[in-house]
Amino acid sequence: MRKTSSVLNSSSWTLGVKFIERGISLIIYIMLARFLSIEEFGVVAFAMLFLEFITVIISSGVKDFILTRKEVNRIFIDTCTFSVVTVSIFVSLIFYLIMDLFFIGKSELMQDVFKVLLLLPAISSFNIVQTALLQRNFSFKSLSLRNLISTLVAGVISVYCAFDGFGAWALVINQYCKVIIDTIILQIIVKYRPGFSFSYKYFKECYSFSIPLLVSEIMNFWSTRMMDLFVSIIHGAASLAILNISRKFTRLVQQLSLTSLRPVVLSYSSKAEDKSQAFAKFISYITFVVAPVLIAIGVYAEFYVTTIFGAQWEPAIGIIEVLSFTAVAQCLSWYFGLILITKGKNLLLFKLNVVFTLIFFLAGLLSYKLEFYDYIIVQTTFINLVSIYKIYFLVRNKYMLLSDFKSYILPSVFSCLIFVFTSLVFRSILGSYFSDSKWLSLGGSIFFSLASFVISFIISMLIFEVFSRDIKDTLSRIASKTKSEA
Repeated sequence: MRKTSSVLNSSSWTLGVKFIERGISLIIYIMLARFLSIEEFGVVAFAMLFLEFITVIISSGVKDFILTRKEVNRIFIDTCTFSVVTVSIFVSLIFYLIMDLFFIGKSELMQDVFKVLLLLPAISSFNIVQTALLQRNFSFKSLSLRNLISTLVAGVISVYCAFDGFGAWALVINQYCKVIIDTIILQIIVKYRPGFSFSYKYFKECYSFSIPLLVSEIMNFWSTRMMDLFVSIIHGAASLAILNISRKFTRLVQQLSLTSLRPVVLSYSSKAEDKSQAFAKFISYITFVVAPVLIAIGVYAEFYVTTIFGAQWEPAIGIIEVLSFTAVAQCLSWYFGLILITKGKNLLLFKLNVVFTLIFFLAGLLSYKLEFYDYIIVQTTFINLVSIYKIYFLVRNKYMLLSDFKSYILPSVFSCLIFVFTSLVFRSILGSYFSDSKWLSLGGSIFFSLASFVISFIISMLIFEVFSRDIKDTLSRIASKTKSEA
């Protein structure tokens, strides 16, 4: 009981600190965006795209291998550390030798930034094993505080450098400060110093376990970064910077809601007797609450982008508006993979992910002659088509019953459509009467978003009986549980 209480306490700490850390990260991101030019932002964004890929190659599977071991010893830990550090140096060296392939026609600054950033994986590779050791001991509080401290300190230093005219190098300094501070704190907390012991047996076990996961992670990485890759190669660093700004708020909402709830959805639905209904309810509630937020980010973009990020980011407004058209479809299909996993269809999921990745890749190739804005429209269309197909696939193969789709998901989709209609009406009012004041427009956007949600909520509750009854029962149970715990 004491261990369970400790885990729950650490988990609540993790969630709370994560919200604070994300808030601080957002503030720092906004300040850097205001101080730096679009080109400077894009230079580092392009370099970081490949750096993140290197990190995936280095860390995929190793952390899970450590976490799933029943027992660990000194030789085992040293072997894992040696493996990760060696691979990180080797992979960084390969990228250094072939970097000209990625930077053909790119600026000298971009190449210099990438060369300097290539040292990061070797430093951060020490953190992979130590982080896994803390997670084994459920030391989530320590990990959360470490992340918060490193984000805050690195952010303050990088903002000062950006203000002082360091340009793109301010973002590089941010990355280095964060990783170095993370490493120092982990050394203090874990109190582990790498030794020279090595076991070929552990090394072989580690990579036998990790390589299948690595292939899956690489495919997943590029399927989610496909748009970034094509934009950076075809349309340049400035367009990539605009795309990153355009998706900043959307990704933040997704990370704090959809991604954070993933283990909860998997755990609950795996144990539920009626998996179809359990998933339908989760998808319904998530779409009902999260999709309107993502829609509002696009609908009211013209009233907050330049106010928050600065006038130079005005081109991001149109991109944000287009990307918001994927809000409902993405919420509906976000847990597609989890449904198949609970049904034991891992191989089928792998095959489908290969197909979806190829679709986005071919879409990028076929639209390489299009302008940046038109390319985003094409990608948005394909995202919606793939997402809709995922839902169709689940219903057709009876992984989700049509009756559950009608009872729970359809009302949420209808509610989102009402939200879109009322938001567009309110946006027209906002533009006609409150556009003179930037901060008044920003406040009006938040107020009208809440008003649209209330209207769509009331209409949906009145029209859909099963959905309405289930919402009322859920709220009643939450209220009763809260009262009993108090």
